[in-house]
Formats: sequence, structure tokens, C-alpha cells
Amino acid sequence: MSEQQWLTKKQMEAVEECLKEVGIGNYTLRFSPGVDGDENMGGCIIKADAIDRTKTEKSLTNFILKCSPPSKILRSMVPVKELYNIEIYIYSTVFPEFTRIQKEKNILNPFTSYPRFYKSLTDDGEEMLVLQNVKMLGYKHRDRQQPLDYDHILSIIKQYAKLHALSYAIRNQKPKLFESFEKNMRNHLFGNFSFGGLAEMINQRTINAWKVLDPVKDDLLYDQFSYFAENPTQVLKNLIQSTSRNKVISHIDCGIPNILFKHEDASNTLSDAILLDWQHARMDSPAVDLVTLVFSAGDKSTIEHFGDLVLEYYKCLSSFLKELGSDPEKILSYAILQEELKTYGIVGLFMATLLIYNYETPTLPDVLHDESHEGGFSYMYELKDRTSYDRRIRDTICHFHTLGYNFL
Repeated sequence: MSEQQWLTKKQMEAVEECLKEVGIGNYTLRFSPGVDGDENMGGCIIKADAIDRTKTEKSLTNFILKCSPPSKILRSMVPVKELYNIEIYIYSTVFPEFTRIQKEKNILNPFTSYPRFYKSLTDDGEEMLVLQNVKMLGYKHRDRQQPLDYDHILSIIKQYAKLHALSYAIRNQKPKLFESFEKNMRNHLFGNFSFGGLAEMINQRTINAWKVLDPVKDDLLYDQFSYFAENPTQVLKNLIQSTSRNKVISHIDCGIPNILFKHEDASNTLSDAILLDWQHARMDSPAVDLVTLVFSAGDKSTIEHFGDLVLEYYKCLSSFLKELGSDPEKILSYAILQEELKTYGIVGLFMATLLIYNYETPTLPDVLHDESHEGGFSYMYELKDRTSYDRRIRDTICHFHTLGYNFL
């Protein structure tokens, strides 16, 4: 396949500029798919390998190009432009500020759980990010249909603790910078429910989750979940637009496909993890990342140890805040964190229902290219076999209820 078939002219020019900036002027460029066919629904992921012709030994520079989807229908139903702008802002502005404050504080074990960012393109219909291909460093995807055990979830929980601590420290010590973060992250996925595809998908997925409950056997839980199931966009809008001062920069899309793990070759011991896909990032309660991750990606045993994971999160958050020069008790006490979970956990539970729906789909629809579907827009597909989905969603909702968290 030629370069022109992989990228537009402007995108190709951006890649060429990127190569010059890293000191490669004479090269051979090879393109190939960056992910398995049905593992990505938010963009075209391309692997770009640049061979430096001036080197006597084979020298490769490996990039991942994340390009906006070509589907005009998709762009009319989902705020694609806004999603790419958010992710570009996170990589180009937020992460460098995180690096800056961590260097100022001489942090020995900083938060760096994201790929290196090289360049971006923001032209309409040609949005693109050029990122480091961390798979070349030994990071790997996990099977999205296999829930994660306690150790893998705990490793990500600690990364989120550092991510959130950085937000709190900047709010505490550099309030004007934090205000600029808030201002530039308003146009996120759930910032505007006027996009028809988004509202329709939310309603469909929420009703599907409600169906797993029995109105007789689960009478109290059924009634509590019913209002959310029938009014999901209103409940989400009220919580997301809340003026709570406990909000942090949150990853939000804490799905298994958006986490890469690295293991030691000899012992297969988990050594590190990388967080991908920051398109859904926004200012939100730390409870959203915690509930979304554990309830969507954790196996049943791990979900049942949610309280232990919250405690580990808070220990890491407190420790990192102290390293950054802020008092955790004044920033976010453990009691306030519990209130956050009770109030805003439902947003994470909603995200978990979306993600589990995708996990339990053997082959995801190609919404990037296929603009038709027998049941309507491709996002609106129904599960052919609900057995595993029903079991997982029921366990998730029931345990959420057991914890005493609000459904409104």
C-alpha cells in the first residue's frame, strides 16, 4: 500500500517534519496496521517504522500514528473533533506541565505512564497524533474478554493515584495553571449531549444493563436503578457539570484495550503499565476512574476487594501529594474520598456498563468505515449472546449497591 493510501498529504507532511525534528533526514518509511482489526473504535491506528539510511547498522524509529476516522456519518453523530483536541491538549500541554512540576520537586519515581508525544495535526478531518510505539519496548495488550486480576488492577490504581495527585498539587500550588486546564478541557465527550449518536448509545447501553435485573427478585435494586436507566443523560449531565472542587484530570476511558502491561521475561512478573487513549479525559471526581477501572476490568474477586483497592489508592495518593509538597488531609481526606465514591461512583458504573458491553462482543463493528448496519448506526448493535454480559453486569450492579453508593 502506498503512503498516500495510508495518510493524507498533510498528515504525511507532518510525519516528515517529525522525522526531521528527531534528526532523521534520509529514511525509508514503512506503514502497517497499529492494532488488531476490532480493538479500536475511536480512530485509525497506524504503525510507522522509519529506517535511517545513513546508519551502517539497521536503525529504526517506531511511531504510532493516531488519525481521525474518515466516516462522515460518525463525525456528525459523535464529537470527533473535540475528542482529538482534548487528547492533543493532554499530550502537548498537560503532560509537559506534569513533567515540569515533578522535576521541580525532584520526584524520584514520577508519573510517566503514557507514550512519548512527538507531533500533532488539528486540521478538520485530518486530525492526527504522532506517538511513541511503546510495544517496541515490550508493552503488550491483554485480551479484552479476560478480566484482570488484583495485581494488574492495583498497578493501574497506583498510576491513577499519581495522576490525580498531580492535579491536586497543581490546583493547590499553581491555581491559574489548573484553571487553564479546566477551561481547555470543557469540550469533552459528555460535555454536549446534542450529538444524536452519543445520546442514543447511552440510552441503549443503560437499558441493556437494566434488563439484567429482575423486578421481583431484585425489587429494591431494580427500583433504585430504574430512574438512572430511564434518565441517564440527565443524571450524567448533573454530576459531570457539578462544581465540586474535588475534581481532577481523569482518564475516564479505563478500558482493558487502553492499558498496556510489561512483564519481566524470566519470571513473567508485572513490571510496568502504560495508559493509552486520552480522548475522553476530562475534569471529574477521582471516583470515576476508580469505579470505571475496577468494575469494568477487574475479575469478580477483584471487584469484591474494591475497598482494599480504594485504601491502596489513597495511600499512594497521600504519599505522592506529600512528595509534591501538598498536605493530603487538606486536599482530600479519606472521608471525603468515600463521599466522592458514594456520589459520583454512578458515573463510573455507567462507564463500566459501556466497556463490558464491548468486552462481551466477539467482534466489534467497524464504525470507522462501515457507515451502515442492519440495526441502524453501527454503535447500536445488540449482543447475540447475553449470557456472560448479563452475569458480569449483574455482579457489577449488585456489588455497587452493596457498597451503598447512590444511583442518582
